[in-house]
Amino acid sequence: ARAGGRSGCCAPGERMRELDADGVVGEVIFPGAENYHVPFHGRRPVTGRVEAQPVELLQAGARAYNRWLADFCAANADRCAGVAFLDYHDVDWAAAEIRRAREGGLRGGVLLPGEWGDLPSYNDPRYDAVWSACAELDLPVNTHPTGTTLDDYAELPGRTAIFLSEVKWYAHRPFTFVLWGGVLERFPTLRFVLTEQMADWVPETLEYFDDLYDRPIFAQIRADLPLRPSEYWERQCWVGASFLVHKEVELRDRIGVGKIMWGSDYPHAEGTWAHAKKKLAETVGGVPRDEVARMVGTNAAAIYGFEPRKLAPLVDRIGPEPGAVT
Repeated sequence: ARAGGRSGCCAPGERMRELDADGVVGEVIFPGAENYHVPFHGRRPVTGRVEAQPVELLQAGARAYNRWLADFCAANADRCAGVAFLDYHDVDWAAAEIRRAREGGLRGGVLLPGEWGDLPSYNDPRYDAVWSACAELDLPVNTHPTGTTLDDYAELPGRTAIFLSEVKWYAHRPFTFVLWGGVLERFPTLRFVLTEQMADWVPETLEYFDDLYDRPIFAQIRADLPLRPSEYWERQCWVGASFLVHKEVELRDRIGVGKIMWGSDYPHAEGTWAHAKKKLAETVGGVPRDEVARMVGTNAAAIYGFEPRKLAPLVDRIGPEPGAVT
């Protein structure tokens, strides 16, 4: 690539040069793919499996990663919002680490794995300490498909297609659990972001959940959840659409223009990096400029604490001209 390519993943200067060339002024940084960059948490390169580690090592690895990420983001503080990695075996430790990471400069919220392994599922009240800390600090909870990978499927016919058919469904499960488990009701200021799992599923899923909610058999559920699923979505949920395509943009009124946050997914090959300007033109061409501005900038700025005033000079210098993408 032009100025360092994927090596910018761990080099702040090269990373900014890559983003500059792509017209990107701010980014939310998630832990590396399958947590390879988090000590004691990543899948093993040979087996592709996550090997059990003592909780003390898992906590130490998460804290070490968060310290490194805070330093990394500090090199370009206005442009980078880091997402803290947590170990959830001890939720009191996790809540304390959320506070420590925020004090250390991480404002991108926390990562909630798409799968919980041998831990209780996310509708268990044990996680209330985590939700409470995030709500108190105004940090979003970000879920991302970090569990199931191709390595979990045997080398049999259709392996890749089966994985790709199922991975998006697994990625949505945390939303289902925090919704029906009452997390969004108990913590009405908690912000929940579903990333890198496309956006076209949102309207159909909300319609289905609303239909379930309205059925007589859900009377007891309604007693504990006074809002319909679509209303909780409107109040507290967003979608980080790393692979946004035009057919999803056409659904923006049903998803919510204010709920969509575009991303280039640097430095992954499956994203739009390093062709963001061209891909944006293909994706949002013909869409009103004010709506484009929300989906590619201001929505994320509000959720992740970017300050448009500080980024404005950079936008003027490297950002695509409005007419170039609309």
